[in-house]
Amino acid sequence: MFENIIAQNKAKSIVSEQIKNNKIPHAYLFMGEDGIGKKKFAFEFAKILNCSINEYTKTDIGSCGHCENCKMTDKNSFPDLHLINFDKQNEIAEKESDKNKTKLGIDLIRYMQKYVSMKKITGKWKIFIIEPAEKMTLEAFNSLLKTLEEPPEDTILILIAKHRETIPTTILSRVQSIYFQPLPEKDIIKYLEEVNSLSTEAATKIAKFSDGSIAKAEQIMLNTQNEFSSLWQELTKKKLPLADIVEKSKKASRDREEAMEVIDILTEYATADFRREPDKFAGIVNKLCEYKSYLNANINASIVMDNLFIYINSKI
Repeated sequence: MFENIIAQNKAKSIVSEQIKNNKIPHAYLFMGEDGIGKKKFAFEFAKILNCSINEYTKTDIGSCGHCENCKMTDKNSFPDLHLINFDKQNEIAEKESDKNKTKLGIDLIRYMQKYVSMKKITGKWKIFIIEPAEKMTLEAFNSLLKTLEEPPEDTILILIAKHRETIPTTILSRVQSIYFQPLPEKDIIKYLEEVNSLSTEAATKIAKFSDGSIAKAEQIMLNTQNEFSSLWQELTKKKLPLADIVEKSKKASRDREEAMEVIDILTEYATADFRREPDKFAGIVNKLCEYKSYLNANINASIVMDNLFIYINSKI
């Protein structure tokens, strides 16, 4: 089971045994950093339980992947699979002012509970995936607690979050917590080679800075295709004449959004170097955060980038 999930052997083992023994908890908490397979695992779980060809209690194969139920799950159109997230919250908002991109509110959980109480439509199980669970309001958590205390049959709730500490203890005591590990570099390299057609050399360089996250690896890949991808090396490997620094700053501050993107690119590299040499790069990491806040405060982008680049280059 879960053959198309990269790594995560412990999570696979735990859930596979529960599936085969037909002893499936009514609620889970999938924990771990972004981009390591939590959501994909939840979708594959849903496919296994609702596959119309492979019976999950009688086979170790998992989902067939090609029946109508599996195909609809892959497209997020299966009627008994519900994503409870910011997109859904904005979809059900009665007016524009009700939309909220920072917190998942109680109205969203009440919407979910309406479907929790309904009968299944075509599947064997109703599955609700709440993501990101750590963004729920206290009122939303309290409302969710009622569902967890009296779970309907054939219903599974999957909360997806980064850290266990962000979830109230009252919720934690009623869910099966499963931790997802950062992915090994070799698996990220293979993924980048096969899915993004990168060379082994390029994929290896990116995987080194990915912190075990495919999402982060792909963002770094996009950044390396940016004209400013070599900027970190240029600013930190040798002293540059002031005229060269100002010229680079001029290109990086053509507009505020581009300047923000440049700082994000520099932060990726600075953070990776900080992990190897914290004393040398701690100040630069702090300055990057500080100067990004200046851009957010609408301080002139040219002035911000001039001073930032001069600071970074002076620390060589």
